[in-house]
Amino acid sequence: MTDKNTREIIESIHNTVADQSLWGAVLDRIAESVNARGCLIFELDRDGDLMTPFMSSFYKPDFLQEYFEKHLSAELADQDAFLAHIRKHDAVDIIPDSILFDDVEEFKARANVRAVMKQGLLHRAAAQLNKDNTDLSRFSVQFKSDRGGITELERATLNTYLPHIAKALDQGRPIRQLTVENQGLLAAVERLNIGICIIDSKGRVALENNEFTRQRETFRVFDIDSKDRLRLFKKDDQQRFETLKADVLNHGKFGARPRKEAIATGDEMFLCIEMTPLKQVDEIGKKDFGGFILCSTDTSLPILCDPRLIGTAYGLTPAEIDVVGGVSEGLTNSEIAERRDSRAETVKTQVKHIFEKTGCGSRTQLVRMMMSFGMDYLADRSKKR
Repeated sequence: MTDKNTREIIESIHNTVADQSLWGAVLDRIAESVNARGCLIFELDRDGDLMTPFMSSFYKPDFLQEYFEKHLSAELADQDAFLAHIRKHDAVDIIPDSILFDDVEEFKARANVRAVMKQGLLHRAAAQLNKDNTDLSRFSVQFKSDRGGITELERATLNTYLPHIAKALDQGRPIRQLTVENQGLLAAVERLNIGICIIDSKGRVALENNEFTRQRETFRVFDIDSKDRLRLFKKDDQQRFETLKADVLNHGKFGARPRKEAIATGDEMFLCIEMTPLKQVDEIGKKDFGGFILCSTDTSLPILCDPRLIGTAYGLTPAEIDVVGGVSEGLTNSEIAERRDSRAETVKTQVKHIFEKTGCGSRTQLVRMMMSFGMDYLADRSKKR
């Protein structure tokens, strides 16, 4: 049984998908729930530098900038040590910092640890919230220097929240690109090259962008009934849709691989539909909205990603990387074969090997995974490339 406070925190996590400015307050609540001083979301940029797009209110940006400038090598080494303890399954693993040292006094003598101790911090724990691209969505929680490391109860509490954080970070990435340009979701929804549909608590469509309308009219996947409710044509798809609508706790089932939660409509339909609960939508003017936001990607269209990064992450051969590039352009196996002057059957076999290496069950799921590697969701910008 999930208590009221835990459910409210989970709902607030998913609200960040539509409003990225909520992350600071959400991380404050999560830190408080595990007796921590603060929480951070890390990312590695293409230059190998650590970025902190979201943090709780305890942290001062100037301190973090100075810390990274002086102790980046040590911090990256610690991050690599945490990653080495993360298993290959889908679940999120919160790892205590005890894996970093044998003797706590020697640990305290390290320069980067002394730096954080000046801020009243000592122990921490970390998790990887995207196991498709491990440069993304790294989570860290820090504790006061007058206490020990994370307890088993605190780990269990975080393990309740982290799958939802993983999904919210993944689903919120398109909105984050709008936020970087100081534009809210509803004001700039037409700038996204993915379909966006917001439905209310009764399943009625409150808003859809032009790309979602195009997909709805092009593919027999979903429709709007006489009561303005969004419906999916296939029975299995509708059942999954209803399951996700039924309870916020039904989300985040795939932990650090949120893409597996998507409603894949079949290889011939091409659409990858993902939904997130929205308890509150300030732009709509409702504090208790209780609806959902759907993101629908037409995976038959070209996407912007870096096949080389995917190749490095999954140990793909040069030929397989080339095939990934073709898939990212929306090419069929036959079209990739023609470009590479090979047989379609050869490409089909290579795609199968790519599935095995990446843990994907379909071409649609492969494309969704690829979107974690450099995807640009802004339609007008992508057209200029």
